[in-house]
Amino acid sequence: MSLTRLLRILFWVGWVAWFFVSALLVLAVSTVSPLGDWRFEEGELHLTWLFIFLWAVLFWAYTFILRFRASIATVRKIGKAIRGLPQRIGRAAKANPLFFITWAVLLVGWQITSYIAPKGTLEHPLVPGFDYIIYNALYRLSGNWDLFGGFSLGGLTVLFGELAPFPAIEGAESRTWTAVFLALGFHSFMTLSRLVAGLGVGLIAGLVTGLALPYWSALRQISWAPFNFLRMIPLLAAIPWMQFALGVDLRATTLFIGFGVWVMLVVATMNAVANVPDRYIESARTLGASRLRTYLKVIVPGAMPELRTALLLAGGLGWSLTIAAEFLGFPTGLGFMAAAAVQETNTARLVIVAIVVAFYSLLTFYLLNQLFNRMVSWMPQRTSGTTDISKVAGAAGAAGRAGDQLHE
Repeated sequence: MSLTRLLRILFWVGWVAWFFVSALLVLAVSTVSPLGDWRFEEGELHLTWLFIFLWAVLFWAYTFILRFRASIATVRKIGKAIRGLPQRIGRAAKANPLFFITWAVLLVGWQITSYIAPKGTLEHPLVPGFDYIIYNALYRLSGNWDLFGGFSLGGLTVLFGELAPFPAIEGAESRTWTAVFLALGFHSFMTLSRLVAGLGVGLIAGLVTGLALPYWSALRQISWAPFNFLRMIPLLAAIPWMQFALGVDLRATTLFIGFGVWVMLVVATMNAVANVPDRYIESARTLGASRLRTYLKVIVPGAMPELRTALLLAGGLGWSLTIAAEFLGFPTGLGFMAAAAVQETNTARLVIVAIVVAFYSLLTFYLLNQLFNRMVSWMPQRTSGTTDISKVAGAAGAAGRAGDQLHE
């Protein structure tokens, strides 16, 4: 291992350790200085915004001290990206105006429909306008903030009641926008933690299994039919069994999401391996590569480009399984919020959950795409723009006409 790589590993390990050390340093401020407005008594820490701010400052000071130039360059890059955002949006609108026009028509159409749709006899409108979604449904989400009182870690209980009032306890008049965003953050964190655990297990198990099975032809032939059968099982129907057999906790969702992603990804990976061109294998064997080396150095890398769609589908499937599991039994998470909205026939809250889930899904797809790009960094990148289908079709038509004239 090179010295540069060793120092890089030590940097990241030290940063993880500094995350906890910096919290202890901020906690010590309240014992030696009146600066802290948080309370620490009998093993309970009443967290405040000042505590979080000082903790964040100390946490990021680590990288600024050890990697000052890189940190400053990153800050400048972020600032430049923020300043250039309006210009990028303008260029995108000019390059693809129909995309923005379509969204504008949909949003305006939804708002107009909210005015002309019948109100009905329910408490909430079936087609809520954006004013109702923001100032009624979204503002009422602050009532879900009290679901997260705190957590215990190593004998220390961290309480969050000082960050925002609990409207469900103190009354509707205590609702604040701070509580709204804390409620969204809390439920998002619970859903994302379940998704990351299950999707991580499913991706690792799926890729490892899907790449290992094709190496032994007999094992591949034996397992092909069972895996295709498992892929056909409706996973949503397995949620009640998951609740009865495993309970309602992180372990249950991890196994459930991991199983669904694993089965789908195994079949996709085996197909990708089978579709590697034979000329790659023949070239490696001609040069004297052994069977194992050919598989690891040629077949496995050659199968990776075909896995892009499978990885993105795995991300989408993971989100579907997470929301479905929370929808049918969990007391927290975005799926729980959707289930509560369905019981109350609150369409506005369903719209909010859909927007939040769509944003996180796009972020998941982006991260998985970045992971894929790292896996296939050896591939030559296209330097030209996107393919113009009309030119391709025109060239194909011209070639066809030229061929017909030759035959004549």
